[in-house]
Amino acid sequence: MIELAWDAIDKASIDGLLASKVPESKTLEYKQTLPGGSDAEKKEFLADVSSFANASGGDIIYGIKAEVDESGKKTGLPEAVVPITDASPDEVKLQLESLIRNGTDPRVQVQPKAVAGWDDANRGFVLVMRVPRSFSSPHVVKYKDTFRFYSRNSAGKYQLDVDELRSAFLATESQGERIRRFREDRLARIVADETPVRLSKPERLVLHMIPIQSFLTNERVDLSRANTLVEHFRPMRTSSISWRYNLDGLLFWEREVREDTGSESYCQLFFDGTIETVSAGFARQVESEEYGRNRIISGVYWEKVIVDSVSAYLKGLRTLGVPTPVVIMASALGCRGAIVINRDSWPRSPYVYPIDRESLVLPDVSADSLDVECPQLLKPIFDSLWNASGFVGSPSYDAERNWKPRT
Repeated sequence: MIELAWDAIDKASIDGLLASKVPESKTLEYKQTLPGGSDAEKKEFLADVSSFANASGGDIIYGIKAEVDESGKKTGLPEAVVPITDASPDEVKLQLESLIRNGTDPRVQVQPKAVAGWDDANRGFVLVMRVPRSFSSPHVVKYKDTFRFYSRNSAGKYQLDVDELRSAFLATESQGERIRRFREDRLARIVADETPVRLSKPERLVLHMIPIQSFLTNERVDLSRANTLVEHFRPMRTSSISWRYNLDGLLFWEREVREDTGSESYCQLFFDGTIETVSAGFARQVESEEYGRNRIISGVYWEKVIVDSVSAYLKGLRTLGVPTPVVIMASALGCRGAIVINRDSWPRSPYVYPIDRESLVLPDVSADSLDVECPQLLKPIFDSLWNASGFVGSPSYDAERNWKPRT
């Protein structure tokens, strides 16, 4: 894999691979040409992509010729850039993504990037196909008469045997269990007030964002540039921020904390890139002359808070060079009896109900790109929050699933 953040990959970094003679490896492979239209070439492409996803992830770079020795065998060293000039980058991306969508199960998630600047008109490009290590592995190639599982080692891709397949499925189950245990442990700590800063109220909105690869491999992310990370990892609803290092990583919290009440929010950035952000006061007390005292959750307001926070955190993970996928999980604590409302449902309609449990553990979603449209990605979380108070789903989406929150 190219040892650079995704946004930093450019012509100079591709030329640097050749200048430094960076060899192919378990996580890097060079291809001179794009896959052609024959079934054999399409199967080969799908085998390459799925093998990376089923192993450690990596980059396939199309448009680089690899050296061969006297016997015609590839040495694994890059020889020259052979830019792609007979197709547009967008056409190539669409074709390959369509092939992956129809030829792998579960569908392998990829990040394609065209890097231009070669040939006489500087329009020739190479295509970097980044394949993250998959949380949903093992992926099978199912194209026409093919149904095969592949993985990779230092020598390249190979077909998995029965024992390796069994181990792959068991590993996927254990990975999911690790994530569930992490979430359960952190929520238990937050409920018990075992938080890095004291929180002001018991009603708490909790967001967890877990980058699967670094979380599962315990990979340590460089958090040494704390000053540059403040803008990306602000706690929810907080403008004035303090920060410090702690045993878990880097902690950001509301600067103006009253000794008698505590902090409104914090954001804990773990050393593996995992994010935990908590905002106290998720539900607030209101009084109505007709309906008395009620605790309400302003659903549309909190949707906006979550969208803004998740968008900022994804940008922060990109800055840190953390790969996708990223699992996003939301939970609401201390909310039994509260009512989710919007402008049309308050003071109270007969179809709006108090939440019937203390904690809402909302569905998790997975961001397969750091450039994802957050409102569309987060819709299952928002729908479930509104479901808890009797709504069919979030009222912020129109019939085409466009997010149009009412102000």
